[in-house]
Amino acid sequence: MYTQTLRRGIVLGMAMVLLATAAVSAQMDQKFAQARQQNAQALRQFAWKSRTEVRKGGETKSVQLAYMRYDMNGMVQKTPLSGTPQAQLPTHGIRGLVAQKKKENFLETLDGLGRLAHAYGELTPDAIQRFLATAMARPEIGPQQRLIRITGGNLLQPGDVMTVWVDAATRKQRRVEIQTTLDRKPVRIVSDFQDLPQGPTYLARSVVEYPSEGLTLITENFDYEPARR
Repeated sequence: MYTQTLRRGIVLGMAMVLLATAAVSAQMDQKFAQARQQNAQALRQFAWKSRTEVRKGGETKSVQLAYMRYDMNGMVQKTPLSGTPQAQLPTHGIRGLVAQKKKENFLETLDGLGRLAHAYGELTPDAIQRFLATAMARPEIGPQQRLIRITGGNLLQPGDVMTVWVDAATRKQRRVEIQTTLDRKPVRIVSDFQDLPQGPTYLARSVVEYPSEGLTLITENFDYEPARR
């Protein structure tokens, strides 16, 4: 008797989870995509500061601080405020050539990681719709937050995977984790989001990890204020 009751309870619980997941999936396309688009438009009215730190093998190599704002065409404009002075490299002979080549490769890798992170951060509405059409959604209820976890793949590269956590009520993003590749080597991108007071959601912190090269890029955005026109 107890076993039958337990089985019925398990079956009923699984059915409720499946129904909840189906309901989440059915509502996800329109609400999430719409909230994301509205939030992006609202952010264009703000300017902010951005700090980018580059680590190699756990050691900080450079820190850059910049002032960020959108122009009239919706493109982000970056004005450098301060930065770590560049290290002096050998300039003559073979040592100079080797040092210059290493620097070029290093900067090329950083540029590639930056462009990769930007591409996932600026997914087009069509890409978002394709993601939602095949993604799996499930509710995650915690003591303080009710979230929806959405996981899907093959967004920009075959085999990549993106997981998004959104607020169950507002559909605002809270966290994004991406597993992808650069030059066929794994890349992990983790982004956390916060809300401005009575304003839109913004990317507060993003960490890009490239284990094969021991590289980590950390970006933090802060000091948001209405942009001056």
